[in-house]
Amino acid sequence: MPISVGRTAFTALLGFFISIVRAEAMDWGHFYVLLAATSDDRYYGFSRSDRKPMIQGDLHWQMPDDFYLGIFGTGARYRDGRNTSYELDFYGGKHFEIDGSDLNLGLLYATFPNSTGYADYVGPYYIFPTYNFVEGSAELSHTFGKLTVSGKLVTSPAYSSGVGPMWDVDGAVKYALTNWLSIGGGAGHQWMERIPNRTHCDFGATATWLTDFGRWQFDLRYHATDVSIADCYNTNWCAPAVVGTITYAFGG
Repeated sequence: MPISVGRTAFTALLGFFISIVRAEAMDWGHFYVLLAATSDDRYYGFSRSDRKPMIQGDLHWQMPDDFYLGIFGTGARYRDGRNTSYELDFYGGKHFEIDGSDLNLGLLYATFPNSTGYADYVGPYYIFPTYNFVEGSAELSHTFGKLTVSGKLVTSPAYSSGVGPMWDVDGAVKYALTNWLSIGGGAGHQWMERIPNRTHCDFGATATWLTDFGRWQFDLRYHATDVSIADCYNTNWCAPAVVGTITYAFGG
């Protein structure tokens, strides 16, 4: 992404955050903190952690009138010679209720603060495209008793690593077996301008325990894509994997 585009997107996102804060200055809402440990950080089926465990965290501000803001952080392991070791995602949006369904409109800016623009193995004159990107999303979900169905559209005008515009369409289902155990999965397809399109899917189970001090969750999930080794930077980052994630959330 050109530097000017990144700055413009970040400025727009910051302005969006500030406008929400000013509009709701009389009511602060609620803050939530999420801490997680995952055996493999998967994003659209792609491993961002070299199939290694990672620690993650999320500070989420649930604001009045169903607005929200937050910052998510995770470790990263790209083996790129550019010192990339973590990612920060700044996000915000709003939920709308439509005939019993939930419409979630969101905007996210992802940045990799310690990633240099060049790698050791190509010399100082070759500048790599930035990993930073902006994406917008619209997700519509509806609950039918114990079953929740959702569909999501995601787009980025200049996606990570200079691949150009990106579109993604996802669908997901979740079924509550009990008040503490649910199963579900999803599938989606990405269209990108400069690299092959890809399909991704997942399926698993989530167990939840509520305590006086917060909420514990354990998620065990199978992830897969149709991306070959050659199209996945000659790595096994796109190969199928079973991923376990433990999450602790508190606040309110």
